[in-house]
Amino acid sequence: MSARPAPPALGEVRNLAPKSRAERHGTVHKEDLEKMRLSQRRECFYHYEPNSLTPPPDSLSHIAESDRFETNAAAAEKASRNAVLMRKEQVLHAKRIARTHAEEERWRVVEAEHEAELARHEAMAREGTFCKSNKTSMPYDPITLQYGEGKDGQCLRYSDESLRYRAAMRAANLQQRTNVAGFNPITGEETARVPVPEKPVLPEYLQGIIPGH
Repeated sequence: MSARPAPPALGEVRNLAPKSRAERHGTVHKEDLEKMRLSQRRECFYHYEPNSLTPPPDSLSHIAESDRFETNAAAAEKASRNAVLMRKEQVLHAKRIARTHAEEERWRVVEAEHEAELARHEAMAREGTFCKSNKTSMPYDPITLQYGEGKDGQCLRYSDESLRYRAAMRAANLQQRTNVAGFNPITGEETARVPVPEKPVLPEYLQGIIPGH
């Protein structure tokens, strides 16, 4: 039996760093391999940096992954409904304010027109330009049917009383001529006489001017 050959001389030893899981997966997936090669490029080439858009933990814009998504669906739905109700309330409030302003402006116009009408009536009453057309042709009040207080009213009162007095005198004369006995010949009842008012008195300022009075 021949002797075993001597082992070869120990040469230069090269230690290889173990590959990480990402490097091992990079050899399988093409995208991971490209990312790994880009991250290992040197000099002025573009370097791939994983999670380059994620802020570092010590920055003000950092947020935990658990806080990035809404976990309370009921609260989110309630907030959405509250936002819709708030928008509706704002719209109704704006309409209410607009209608209030419009109503105030309308009443302001109505009051201005009323004040202008009152001022016009006061000017007409003060100047007396248009009130002359409302003056009656006879000296008496057509509403109360009272005679005027001036001389024209006294003359009208005397004229009306004289007219009624003469009419009553004619009626009494006719009754006396047609029924001299003074009773009804059929029933025998006494006939009522026509009442004759007192003779009217001429106004004082006309006494002595009209002859016979």
